[in-house]
Amino acid sequence: MKVFVFVEGEADRKALEALWHDWLLRLRQDRHGIAVVALGDKSRLLRKLGHRAAEKLVANERDLVVGLPDLYPNREYAQTRWKHGNLREVRDIQVREVEQALTQVFGRRHSDVPGLIGRFHPTALKHDMEMLLLAAKNRLRAYLRTADQLGQWRQPVEDQDQITPPKRIVEDLFRTKKGEAYRDTVHAPAVLRNVEDIQEVLCDDNGRPQCPVFQEMIDWIGDRTGIPCRGVP
Repeated sequence: MKVFVFVEGEADRKALEALWHDWLLRLRQDRHGIAVVALGDKSRLLRKLGHRAAEKLVANERDLVVGLPDLYPNREYAQTRWKHGNLREVRDIQVREVEQALTQVFGRRHSDVPGLIGRFHPTALKHDMEMLLLAAKNRLRAYLRTADQLGQWRQPVEDQDQITPPKRIVEDLFRTKKGEAYRDTVHAPAVLRNVEDIQEVLCDDNGRPQCPVFQEMIDWIGDRTGIPCRGVP
C-alpha cells in the first residue's frame, strides 16, 4: 500500500519527510510507504489535485490519497471556483474536484465513486507548515540556541490568526534569536528532524492538543496502514 500526500511546495515535502522519518522507516519495513508530492503552490494544488488524486485512486485499489493544501491565505480565491473560507469548504472543494476527475476523465461510474473516494482524505494545514515548528517549541528553541521561553502565539497553534501567521512568527524568531533569515526548505526540516516523538508536536507541555486537524490526518493514515505514527510502545 502506498499513501500519496499532495502538498503545496518543496518546503512542505521536506518538512513532513523529516518529521515522519521514523514512521516512514516502519512503514517501509511492512511494505507500505508515504510519498509526499509537492505540486508547486496552493493554486497549482487546487487546479491539479482532482486529476492527480483520481489517477492514483484508479491505478491501485489499495492505495490512499491525502490532499493537504494550506487553508490560509484564501482571499485570492474569493472570485474563483475554489472559493473557501473554512476547513469544511476546502475539504468539499477537494472532494468535488476528485469526483469530477473520476467520472469525467477516468470514466468511472457514479455508483463507483463513493468506494474510490473512501480512500481519499481531504484536509488542510490550517496555516502554513511553520505551525509545526511552533508546535515543536522545545526543538525550535534548541535549534535557535536560546533559553528564552517561546510561545507568544495562540493555542492550539492551528488557530493562529491570519494577521500574524506561523511563518511570520518563525521568520521573526530566526531574525531576532539567530541573526539570520529563515529558509523554509532548509530550516524547517532541520528543526523537525530532531523531533523524537510525534506527541511533542501534537500536544503541548500540559498535554493539550496543539494540531487536532493534523493529528486527524496522521491517525487516518495509521488506521488504514496498520502502522500508527504515534502511540508506539
